[in-house]
Amino acid sequence: MKIKLVLGGILLVVLGVISGFYASTSSVVQTIPEKDSTVEDISFSKLVPVKTFNQSESKAKNVILLIGDGMSISQITGYRILKGGPNSRIAMDKFPYTGIVLTHSHDAPITDSASSATAYSTGSKTNNRYLGMDSDKNYLENLTEKLDQHGFVSSLIATSEISHATPAAFVAHVESRWNTDEISSQIFDSNVAVLLGGGRKIFLPESLGGVRKDNRNLLEEIKSSELLVTTKNELNEFNMDQPGRVFGLFSDDHLRDIETPDNHSKEPSLSNMLQFAIDRSAYYQGKGCKGFFIMAEGSQVDWAGHVNNLDYLRREMEDLDGAVALALEHAIQSKDTLVIVTADHETGGLLLESDGIYTKDSIKFSFNTAIGQGNHTGVPVPVYAYGPGAENFTGTLDNTDIYRAILASLEISSSSGSCIKY
Repeated sequence: MKIKLVLGGILLVVLGVISGFYASTSSVVQTIPEKDSTVEDISFSKLVPVKTFNQSESKAKNVILLIGDGMSISQITGYRILKGGPNSRIAMDKFPYTGIVLTHSHDAPITDSASSATAYSTGSKTNNRYLGMDSDKNYLENLTEKLDQHGFVSSLIATSEISHATPAAFVAHVESRWNTDEISSQIFDSNVAVLLGGGRKIFLPESLGGVRKDNRNLLEEIKSSELLVTTKNELNEFNMDQPGRVFGLFSDDHLRDIETPDNHSKEPSLSNMLQFAIDRSAYYQGKGCKGFFIMAEGSQVDWAGHVNNLDYLRREMEDLDGAVALALEHAIQSKDTLVIVTADHETGGLLLESDGIYTKDSIKFSFNTAIGQGNHTGVPVPVYAYGPGAENFTGTLDNTDIYRAILASLEISSSSGSCIKY
């Protein structure tokens, strides 16, 4: 197999200087370089090393998994510096256990979100674009399905469409992440109790302004059999005593669409949605569920890398880190919740560089994969953990290890069946 290695770069375009925008007067220069590159043959064994995990006596009752799509150390470092300078600390810096995660897919050294999220949700490598099935297209039981049979209630949250690759990997089984008719139908048929994000068009037929080609009006089916909320106010005012699964679809497409800025105040942040999922999980625990699993994705960190937009990246990292702070505080207070923060891959090849004068109070941000259209890279991503079982998220892990480490943190020795049919 051949892989392209970037060897060096020449500055090509200066996009702008952000001066005085944050707390200090330091300048930030964003650049996109022209690159030298070469293609090299590599050895690519399909056999993934198996990591051994500690079976701790103290088990987690709940798990919150936060995924920053497209986020690696450079995005975290860049946000920290932009927020408060090199000596500041963000929520992700407060976790006691850290490691690195290798992200390659079954069929390529560079993963997409579908393959990497499937590794997180099933513990198995698969091909890029596949969701919830292995490289031979065999069905893989995902984490929400497994936990449902052991009496846990699950929630999926995203700032993209809820049918997008990462959330879909925790609920769907299709050979292409673009099969949104199938994905949304499987979401509707699942036992996931709370689904929050964008994507109303995915649930509507083309005849009603949606994108479904099967002519099925899933939005009407949700209204007739489940609970639908469509604005931030409806989410905040939701009556938790109502039985039923909750579908929060706050935008026709993804949240915070740049073309619909007037709608942003009506859409919840990642923290808003996470708090709702925690509160709704408590409702189900009062009905007999023994714990909860929540996956919350900061989807658009990735998109900021794809379009090489530093201010977009700052905004999405701020939204994600706010949800991380909320999850960590919940875990500290509850003492029975495992919180994991990681990413599916890095996007954009972001570098933080000197502009050649090491005594200047400035930093240069360079996106290094493509001009105006960034790509995924193969660099590892970080993982942070707090709570029962957190010690297993250290050292070097494969992305399939995240699934096994989550299961090792929970008490799932006996099957009690689904708990959400109330």
